[in-house]
Amino acid sequence: MSTARRDWLWLALTPLLPLAAAIPGAGRWLLPLAAPLTVYPAFAARVRRGDYEAAWQVAMSWAVLLSLGVILLAELWPQAAAAGILHGQAYRTEMFGWVATGAAPENDWRLFLPVHLEHLGLFLVLAWVSGGYLALVMGAALVGWMSYFVGCFALASGHPVLGAAAAWVPWAVLRVFAFVLLGALFARPLLVRRPWPFTRLEYRLMALAAAGLVADVLVKTALAHTYGLWLRQMARHAAAALYSGAFRTWG
Repeated sequence: MSTARRDWLWLALTPLLPLAAAIPGAGRWLLPLAAPLTVYPAFAARVRRGDYEAAWQVAMSWAVLLSLGVILLAELWPQAAAAGILHGQAYRTEMFGWVATGAAPENDWRLFLPVHLEHLGLFLVLAWVSGGYLALVMGAALVGWMSYFVGCFALASGHPVLGAAAAWVPWAVLRVFAFVLLGALFARPLLVRRPWPFTRLEYRLMALAAAGLVADVLVKTALAHTYGLWLRQMARHAAAALYSGAFRTWG
């Protein structure tokens, strides 16, 4: 079996990983810590040889498959997902409040930008000191709780597919794109045993990732309020259920 085929076969197991969150007593860190196992060897090999495009593709495929697994867990086994997804309940509460009332940090860049910068700084440090593995752990945690909200919204809206597609808000997708590229770039120093192995190519890719992060902030600032209203209109009974307290039974 070729290395590339083996890599993609391992990657195909990723949607099953969220089942780890359903193991009683496993703890909410099990999924983020274990999630990179299906992608890291392939990711590291591509970063080590400087093939950033291939590294980005394999890591983005992993993120999509991991998100799919969490969404399905939230839709099919909501109580297990609520108990096992790190920070999932808190993020779901915040985001459902935003959909239901229009009030949330999502609407004010002065509130969300410091959080974005904190996440970015931590992500880059983790990528640098671990050859990318701990950055993937952090990425799995972020994708996990965002996908948990997506699955919960899709389930509550009565539109399992359309609701899931809509709830993955566009600015979050831009952020994932940029983080994955930065993770590949900043994993390279440890993997090639050089403290600063960057050339003009890497600087151009860093600029591309930075542009994605700026676009994330601009799109979120411009569209968050309107997008929240659209989600509310698409799933009116989801907001009604929030007010009635129906979602509390998921906790």
